[in-house]
Amino acid sequence: MAAQQGPNALKTSLPEAYAAMNAQQPPPSYTHPSQEQQDKYLQGRPGATQHHLEIALQHAQQIQTQKDAEDVILNHILDLLDLPSSPSANPATPDIEDTNKFKGALIPFRPSDYDNLILERNYGDLCGYTLCPRKHRKQKPGAGGGFQFKYGPKGSGPGGRGRSVDIVPQDQVEKWCSDACAERALWIRVQLSEEPVWERRGDNTRGTNILLLEEARAKRLLAPAATGTVSAVVDDLNNLMLANPDRSRELAVERGDTSSVNRNGRVPITLQENAGKQRAEAPQMRPDDVTGGSIEGYVPRQDRAVDEDGDIDLFDQI
Repeated sequence: MAAQQGPNALKTSLPEAYAAMNAQQPPPSYTHPSQEQQDKYLQGRPGATQHHLEIALQHAQQIQTQKDAEDVILNHILDLLDLPSSPSANPATPDIEDTNKFKGALIPFRPSDYDNLILERNYGDLCGYTLCPRKHRKQKPGAGGGFQFKYGPKGSGPGGRGRSVDIVPQDQVEKWCSDACAERALWIRVQLSEEPVWERRGDNTRGTNILLLEEARAKRLLAPAATGTVSAVVDDLNNLMLANPDRSRELAVERGDTSSVNRNGRVPITLQENAGKQRAEAPQMRPDDVTGGSIEGYVPRQDRAVDEDGDIDLFDQI
């Protein structure tokens, strides 16, 4: 289907949409309103106060900060569309300058922003991995109805037999030039922060120290292997000092136990037989129990007393 032409054509590419937006709208002004402008605003609103205006300005500044951050992310996406700088670059050993530019641009990104970057690179007929100069895969739709079967190596099936089978949507497969680039790109994605950049705190360092897949593998190989012997484990257990009476008292205080604690860390318990209890006795009949008495203050008719008039007086029962 041919793309729609004309002034009202739908913009499906990010650079074209961004250029059209800048051409239609002038750059906004970020200046804070002067005191004269604030007073003029409050004159026409008797119920508004200076405090209300300050709250409104604070919310407006937060919204403007969010817009500025999104504008920075958009500019970074446009810059990353030009990577790598060399058409013959190797994604397994990328250029240092391209790598530093790529990592620096990803600091304000969220995973959703990274997905937009991958989508825009696919619009440009490029692999979704930013440091790969090759084109992404284009496969003809087969009989799978938009899905493909990905087979694993031998022995990866259930019980170590056969091969594992994964059903993957075809559009996910076509984002990359190869499975290796897909693994590299998804490794970058899991390191990004889910929190928007305008809400991050200073101690949130997630997404600032991004490692490429090859760098992470090399770092893992250089890390010393965790070695331990039986004697080392025994020494560690002995250093715990489980039978230390001072430590037992500290733990008792932490538990709120104020009773004395033995050396083994246990509270002494004294068992004592129950003595001096009387045997249970059957209840005794009372005079009112012969007629049954009242039921929650109500006396049945047959148990009511007859007065001098020969009738039953209800006022005596109230």
